[in-house]
Amino acid sequence: MNEGHIDAGGVRLHYLEWVSDDGAASAPPLFLLHGLSSNAYYWQRMVRHLPGRRIVALDQRGHGLSDRPAAGYAMSNLIDDATKAIVELGLTHPIVVGHSWGAAVALELVAAKQDLVGGLVFVDGPVMSMAHVLSWDQAQVVMQPPLPRFRSLDDARAESVGDFKDAWGEDLEPFVKARVTADGDALVLTLTAPVRLEIIRSLYYGQPDLLWPRLTVPTSVLLAAAGPSMISSWKRKAAAQMAELAPAVDVRWYDTPHDVPLYKPAEVAADVERVSSLASAASATSEPPSGN
Repeated sequence: MNEGHIDAGGVRLHYLEWVSDDGAASAPPLFLLHGLSSNAYYWQRMVRHLPGRRIVALDQRGHGLSDRPAAGYAMSNLIDDATKAIVELGLTHPIVVGHSWGAAVALELVAAKQDLVGGLVFVDGPVMSMAHVLSWDQAQVVMQPPLPRFRSLDDARAESVGDFKDAWGEDLEPFVKARVTADGDALVLTLTAPVRLEIIRSLYYGQPDLLWPRLTVPTSVLLAAAGPSMISSWKRKAAAQMAELAPAVDVRWYDTPHDVPLYKPAEVAADVERVSSLASAASATSEPPSGN
């Protein structure tokens, strides 16, 4: 695994990169976008099930080892960041894989830049507008709990152990370290409360309903079946609505909580490979025949 930084309009973005040792680069590269208060190390477990691939996982602005500007978290900024990374790192028609908030960013990116990407794997993000389910006041309560302060890295680790439960493993230690930053004699999440509010406001008022019908690249939506009944019910209704809006989009359910890539990394990797194969086949059929 390698790591590096790119400059996106004055914001320094950190990324992790895995490159095939055997040079088998026939499959499309993968571009991974993590969720809110997460970071690029979140993907390491799934990546182990994708050997022989070029893979880049971005620390989105305000997260991990990337810069933390006080403002500038509109969806347009995030799409620009992702586009800059794809172009500067030379990822040719990558399969974009996003989880949670990262799935929302991935959907917006793919809908806006279909000539740049090869496919989409959307993992348990907001399939339809949240405004159909919650008022803005309710959404803030659900999505904006008090941010934690940790006395030590061990305390931060303990919170992640509690959050991930059976999915916890020592391989997530780098994720925990990259998730926090020093604040006086304590550790806090890299994501500040004002920035988080700006992001969830954008999520709440987002309209993914309008984007699904526009997709022309191979797309798979992976949804977690476990979770609060209100959210599970919303997902079921949203998936049914999406089946009408975009019947070509493949929807698959996982009997896990929200962090599907941690609970079922091999299975998610297999779904990524499937979309990748579809993208390769589509690319081959669209290429003009070579002349002699």
